[in-house]
Amino acid sequence: MAPSAMTLVAASVAATPLLVWPAAADTALTPIEALGKNIFFDDSLSIPNHKQACASCHDAAKGGILPNSTINATTVVAPGAAPHALGNIKPPTNAYASLSPPFHQISIPPPQFIANWEGGNFWDGRAEGCGKKFATRPASGCPIGPASTTSETIFQSDVPASFQIYLGPTADQALNPFPNNVEQNTREKAVCQQVKTAKYKALYQQAFGVPIDCTKNLETSYRRIAVAAAAWQASADLNSFSSRRDGDIRSGFHFPLPSLTPEANLGHDIFYGLNTTGKNRIVNGKPLNANCTVCHNGVSNGNSMDFSDTVGENLQQLYTDERYHNIGVPFNRDIPGVGFQEKKGLSTHISTVDSTVSPGEFKTPTLRNVAKGASASFTKAYAHNGYFKSLKQIVHFYNTRDALDRCEAKGIVNATAAEAITKNCWPVGEFEATKARGIIGNLGLSGAEEDAIVAYLGTLSDAHTPAASASAKKGAR
Repeated sequence: MAPSAMTLVAASVAATPLLVWPAAADTALTPIEALGKNIFFDDSLSIPNHKQACASCHDAAKGGILPNSTINATTVVAPGAAPHALGNIKPPTNAYASLSPPFHQISIPPPQFIANWEGGNFWDGRAEGCGKKFATRPASGCPIGPASTTSETIFQSDVPASFQIYLGPTADQALNPFPNNVEQNTREKAVCQQVKTAKYKALYQQAFGVPIDCTKNLETSYRRIAVAAAAWQASADLNSFSSRRDGDIRSGFHFPLPSLTPEANLGHDIFYGLNTTGKNRIVNGKPLNANCTVCHNGVSNGNSMDFSDTVGENLQQLYTDERYHNIGVPFNRDIPGVGFQEKKGLSTHISTVDSTVSPGEFKTPTLRNVAKGASASFTKAYAHNGYFKSLKQIVHFYNTRDALDRCEAKGIVNATAAEAITKNCWPVGEFEATKARGIIGNLGLSGAEEDAIVAYLGTLSDAHTPAASASAKKGAR
């Protein structure tokens, strides 16, 4: 069956980065998208049964992250389906992850605050997207690292040509949680059998034109299940581009935007180093610039990132460069069983092919939906290890990391963010980020200017939230 209007728009991103993504309500889901949505919300695809779905760790109402405020505020990592199973790093958001290019090597001139790699999913990029067809194959080849999930040839032989637009990092990522012992803790055949008997089973044949086969063609069926999950995650139901900022720009407005508060518009100007409001402070003859766009700027053109949107008015601005940086995030002592400098990020993934990459470089997350769901009664955690517990905390870190004393000098070891702010210090980074100095860490922002940036980030939350699929069941969590 032919892809819907929304999926054709997703496919055409490779051709041109300047597109208007349709509102989620404009188009119904196609069978493959509907199949993927049911799979995403199905908590019976775990052992024990009804303990964990993809949505258990990626709740769209909370911006695609773990919907457990207590865990976010403390241990950070998600519990698995099996008793006492725990992850070892904060679940990244799945919102807009489908627009990440496949993992590939890039050329960055020194001084390198940016690693020579771009794209992929997971904090370390190991879901490379090897199944995606390239107009030009990345020079590095694919797969690269020991954690790569599949190959281009295998995926493309299993997926009809009309659905190969969904092959990429998200399809590779979708293969992983089901058999992972600390996630859904099941196996490929059990997943296949569950989908084969589910209430939504007819969607598989509607999508692929053949019945699901969990014996002779088990591997093909399992990979198609992953591709279906990727198809829904690529749809406008999840990636709606429906924030207040988006609505104003879609209506033809330019910054300062009419639906944003004066504080949020000022935050935009500080974020980009502009003065559209006439209220941004002038420093050395230029508007105050918090350097946010060094990392949080980019529009995907399918195979790589485009950085030409310097004012933040591209309708498909992702607020991430899909690259890898070390910003000196402190060690999070509250993650159970994870030792100091144990989680190295990108270097773990590609150490065998690039010895120049330093430990501590993690993928830049999108800022879309970064504030969604956060409130006085619900804590969200930020950075790869969830060290920060509010946007205000992490913005204050970007502003003052190198301007304040080290907490260790004050006799505080492994301070939490709250402890550090109370003592007006910051801990030494788990991996020191000397290359980031001069870019972040001593921005000279006032408290009100920090608040303005936080206010702007709050305007990037989508108004549309995907409703739970009809197959979703209330699991134990």
